[in-house]
Amino acid sequence: MKRILITLSAAVMLFALGCQQNPPANNVTIENTAPSGFDVNKLAQYVKTSSDPQKIEKAINDPSTHINNLDLDKDGNIDYLKVEETGQGRLNIMDNVSDTDSVTVARIKIAPDSTRQTADLNIQGNPNYVGNDNYYHSSFSFTDFLLLSYMMRPHVYYMPMYHYGYYPSYYTRVRTVSNFRPTTSSHMSTRMSNRSSLGSPSRSQRSFGSRSSSSPVRRGGFGHSSSSGRSFGHSSFGRGRRR
Repeated sequence: MKRILITLSAAVMLFALGCQQNPPANNVTIENTAPSGFDVNKLAQYVKTSSDPQKIEKAINDPSTHINNLDLDKDGNIDYLKVEETGQGRLNIMDNVSDTDSVTVARIKIAPDSTRQTADLNIQGNPNYVGNDNYYHSSFSFTDFLLLSYMMRPHVYYMPMYHYGYYPSYYTRVRTVSNFRPTTSSHMSTRMSNRSSLGSPSRSQRSFGSRSSSSPVRRGGFGHSSSSGRSFGHSSFGRGRRR
């Protein structure tokens, strides 16, 4: 009888050790705020010199550009950010931080003026992730603004199919850097967005940044009719639910 009890005790101890070595996987914890991990000022330079949104997306996710150092899912690696074209002259920088949640990191608005032959570039960064200098504004001539050629001709809006866990072949996961600091310039300023709590997003926040698969693909090009989304700089940044 004593021998049986000893055997049972040993089995229980081995089972307990096995449980400690293989703990259950934890759900992804999404950061509502994070140290400044995105450089709006550097992004603006690539928006100006890129020929289309895909080039911007590649630049953001290229570690050598030092635009992005966000790790909102806290896995130690820099998150992949994608660019979505949401309206005429409007782009959103999105972080799909889990299978179901996404965060808007920045919004880009390009407004051409044919009478002056210039275009205004405005970038509003999410203050929770880009730091105090979160707003960029500048003007460029048509000849200096390569992206404008893409924006002004008729085209299908750029909506990449990448999502959490599914990335383009050129993307390489790299670790975050501890000394990342966003740059600034005379074009940068502080502008707070009118946002509600990230902990309890409103209905508009939950749907922001997502598009129903049943919705028709919209087309862009200045002078063509299209919905342009919310007013730039006034809609709330927040965590959205991916569909």
